[in-house]
Amino acid sequence: MPDPSDRPPVRPESRRLHAIVGGTVLLGVSAVLVAWFLPGGRPGVPAILPTLLTVVLVAVSDTAVMHLRYGRENYTLTWSEAAIVVGLVLTPWPWVTIACPVGMIVAQAFARRDPMKIAFNAASIAVEAVLACVCVFVIAGSDDVERAGNVRFGVALAVAAVAVFAWNTLSVSAVIATVRGLPVRVVVREGLALKAGLLAGNTVVALLLVYASWRGSAVVLIPFCIVLLYLSYRAYHGALEDSEVWRQLDAAVKEFTRLDAAGVAASAVSRAVSLFKVEFAELALSHESLDTARVFRHHSDGTSSEGHELPLPDDRGADQRAIVDVMLSVPIGGLPTTVGVLRLGLHDNLPLPARHQRVLGTFARGVAVSLQNARLYSEMRYQADRSAYEATRDTLTGIANRRVLHSRAEQALAAAAGTGGTVGLLLIDLDHFKEINDTLGHHAGDMVLCKVAERLDRRTAEHDLLARLGGDEFAILLSDIDGAAAAELIAEEMLRAVNQPVDYEGLDLAVGGSIGVAVYPEDGLTAEDLLRRADMAMYQAKTARGSVARYRSDRDDHTVSRITLAAELRDAIADRQFLLHFQPQVDLVTYRVIGAEALARWNHPTRGLLGPVEFIDLVERSGLTREFASTVLEQAIAEATVWHAEGLDLPVSVNLSARNLLDPELPGEVESILARFGLPAELLVLELTETTMITDAEATEAVLGRLRRIGVKLSVDDFGTGYSSLAFLQRVAVNEIKIDKTFVMAMTRCDSDAAIVRATIELAHGLGIRVVAEGVETPAHVAALQAFGCDVAQGWHFGRPGSSDQIREAAREVVGPVRRPVGRNGHRVALGARSSHRSVVPVPETELVEPPRAG
Repeated sequence: MPDPSDRPPVRPESRRLHAIVGGTVLLGVSAVLVAWFLPGGRPGVPAILPTLLTVVLVAVSDTAVMHLRYGRENYTLTWSEAAIVVGLVLTPWPWVTIACPVGMIVAQAFARRDPMKIAFNAASIAVEAVLACVCVFVIAGSDDVERAGNVRFGVALAVAAVAVFAWNTLSVSAVIATVRGLPVRVVVREGLALKAGLLAGNTVVALLLVYASWRGSAVVLIPFCIVLLYLSYRAYHGALEDSEVWRQLDAAVKEFTRLDAAGVAASAVSRAVSLFKVEFAELALSHESLDTARVFRHHSDGTSSEGHELPLPDDRGADQRAIVDVMLSVPIGGLPTTVGVLRLGLHDNLPLPARHQRVLGTFARGVAVSLQNARLYSEMRYQADRSAYEATRDTLTGIANRRVLHSRAEQALAAAAGTGGTVGLLLIDLDHFKEINDTLGHHAGDMVLCKVAERLDRRTAEHDLLARLGGDEFAILLSDIDGAAAAELIAEEMLRAVNQPVDYEGLDLAVGGSIGVAVYPEDGLTAEDLLRRADMAMYQAKTARGSVARYRSDRDDHTVSRITLAAELRDAIADRQFLLHFQPQVDLVTYRVIGAEALARWNHPTRGLLGPVEFIDLVERSGLTREFASTVLEQAIAEATVWHAEGLDLPVSVNLSARNLLDPELPGEVESILARFGLPAELLVLELTETTMITDAEATEAVLGRLRRIGVKLSVDDFGTGYSSLAFLQRVAVNEIKIDKTFVMAMTRCDSDAAIVRATIELAHGLGIRVVAEGVETPAHVAALQAFGCDVAQGWHFGRPGSSDQIREAAREVVGPVRRPVGRNGHRVALGARSSHRSVVPVPETELVEPPRAG
């Protein structure tokens, strides 16, 4: 049991503490008086020798102690339960309630304890003696002669020991809780497993002593039993500490992996206080750009602090014996680099136990590695976020670029379709801009563009979007307006802002503009339609020399033709006029064809072979997306089944639209087609764009989840052009992403596009996702992608879309020099001498210069 003499010093100013001590003394005196009136009590003259022996036993039990440290508390092993139990056998009951407190007073006075401690401990053991007497009386009866050697009497003694333990734990915990300002239940719970083990040991020793008094021949076994019990205490104590240490280390490692550097530091100091049971833990994070370290501290009372310069908790911090400093370092570039210093403040200058010193090294290494990993991850996220931000901004003016305009337009149109609202698009082109560039130079032209962007941005409403499309073209997306007339009024206001002169080094430069207006739904149902028709209206405005023009369908040469084409669409699906071409996907290590993307073509009876640009938007607007998707899926799966039968397990990729993902019957239809042709589900890859998740995320995620359960693979097409790429990957468990060809085609000319491609590949590999690069047209593209660690490529460098037979033929051959598989996880690949690559489907060299933008 914890030795009452090792309890914290009493603070006289604490009224609650005085109340607890006074109440305990009053309870002890009352209990002794009551015990003398029990039916089994004999208040006559006691047997002097047994009573004195009990006094000696209690005094010795409080003096002959063993010290154990468990956690941050020092526990003292006493034999109070054993002394009381033996006293019950040796001494008549009423007199044992006197002998126990007398023995405690003798021991405490000899040790020169505080009077308040002596009073409390004497009263407490008196209560314990009375409780023990009552337990024995209730269970074994009052006849000393009959109960001697009785099994029931032994059980009664054991129950008495438990009662003594319960009272001792409760009373001592109440005092400690008052001194430390903690709830009593917290103090009781601390070290409860160790205390229970001590109770069991004391009870065994007591029963051995009682048995020895009955069987004198067994007395020689008692010393051996006590030694064995002491060793058992040590082993039990060590096992408890080891279990707690491993539990804490496991919890710390799991917690560190989910935090940033500051979170790891805050968690580390909190864990250190709990793990090593110290007064405080402090972690100073080093930083190359700061003169002072960032300091995190946690105290044993649960308080925390953070800052760049924190004073030591108290004067004891100046004593080096009370401080343990550990350097946190990790090997970087083959040399150890310090990432911080962990400082532990010990309790009352007590040294750190040897077991904790060994654990401290492991803990420090784990914290150092976690801090470094958190920093590297934060840097990677910062670079990725910065690249993503720059990918959505015009580098000159800082406003949005074409990608953001397209994404926001799709969102605005989707919202307007649900509410019946109106969306407007203004396309602005500057007049005489070429003359400014030619006369004053590009610096002046850049300044003019920035000034115009500032003017337009000040007049653009918060919920609208201003973007630069390139050159001297700007666009304004009006997300929610009151009809087409409101769009024209806003265009007139913007034109007045553009027409104001621009001051350039004292010169007033005349800047004019022309604005074309297109409105949803009257002028178009898609973002592409609005852009094209606003562009046509802008050229109509230019013919009027600087004005605002609304799109007019009677001036659009393509309108009648497209209306006719839309009317023929349903019959084309029914007559199976659509066929598939397949573009090969090539592994960048083995140069083998490992898959193919299915691309739809319309074999029109009179117009010939039409590409997807000419009919995909018609399919979306006609309400035939399900029928069209079924036709394409059935043809693609049928061809993949032929490949599979010939031993070529080439996955086939099929594009899905946003409307397909809103169809709850899609997963069942896909599963039915796969079963009908007998194609394994993993050989079908369904491609979706990030913008497909914008309309109804909950519905689309449900459809995608069912498709994943079927076994179909999911791919994100045109990755990087959507509005929320990272959020998309967090919500949807995809198997691959396809980097948009606009980034791939520009990465060898533009550092920012190269950075985006590299960051995308590293991000995907970090999430365990395969990366496919689209738009690969030159050997330079191949070399750059290999250097970035990209997995698969497709594009005109390896072949134009061809027939199923051409894909089968190409899949049996190597389409380039096989490279050693290095850098598949985002590391750089050593680029050797490049040899010429043969295309899967021969492509004229001139066609590689400016390939069509459509699939």
